[in-house]
Amino acid sequence: MPTTEIVGAWISIFLTLCIFSYLYDDNPIYKLVEHLFLGVSIGYSVVEAYFGAFKPNVINKLADGQLTPLVALVLVLMLFSKVIPRFSYLARIPIAFIVAAFAGVKLTGEANSNLMTQVAQSMPNLAAVYAEHGLWSWDADGAGLFSSLFLVAGLSACLLHFYFSAPHQRGMKVVSRFGVLVLMLSFGASFGYTVMGRISLCIGRVQEMLGLNRPIDEAEIIQPQLATLVSLVVIVGSLVVWRVQQSRQRGAEG
Repeated sequence: MPTTEIVGAWISIFLTLCIFSYLYDDNPIYKLVEHLFLGVSIGYSVVEAYFGAFKPNVINKLADGQLTPLVALVLVLMLFSKVIPRFSYLARIPIAFIVAAFAGVKLTGEANSNLMTQVAQSMPNLAAVYAEHGLWSWDADGAGLFSSLFLVAGLSACLLHFYFSAPHQRGMKVVSRFGVLVLMLSFGASFGYTVMGRISLCIGRVQEMLGLNRPIDEAEIIQPQLATLVSLVVIVGSLVVWRVQQSRQRGAEG
């Protein structure tokens, strides 16, 4: 196994534990890794944008004698006028182009791909659903007439909850309350799904630190458990030194 892969695995474990040190307190070790992450991310994004978009669409086309990319290049340069207060008004022109183009593309794309699809899916053919799945089908993840009716009722109740042209009284109030219940269920499910995804990522990092996600022969060479122990000793020792220095500074100031 290459030495670079072993060193990379150790660094990965060390940086992971540095991020976890935030659970103790906002400390310089966490700040260092946070800045490192931002710097690497920005650097990677800049390189990706240059070689993936700017070079093939501007530089290469200009080298071939095409002058159309000059328009885009001028607009990009005008964006940087924001840093010069005297010429900052020039940045409004490319921003207007960006907003208008994005709004036009997004509006048509969202309307065709998402809005119309969701509208069509929110009005299911109940007869066809009942003929295919009956009232409820465990084999089809709960599809059936009951699920379709709940979808229609819940969607209608949520829409009526945000209808403020009529007072929410009597029957309207009951429907509005049902809409709030459906919204809370959807928010809870969405939050639970997000937490489940984050926990899955955390489990993956723990497996990396314990060497459970690698073959036994690779784990014996990399020694991820030893890397975890050494990283913990370094991080805990650094936190102790940092905390002692903070206490001394406070004592000197007091």
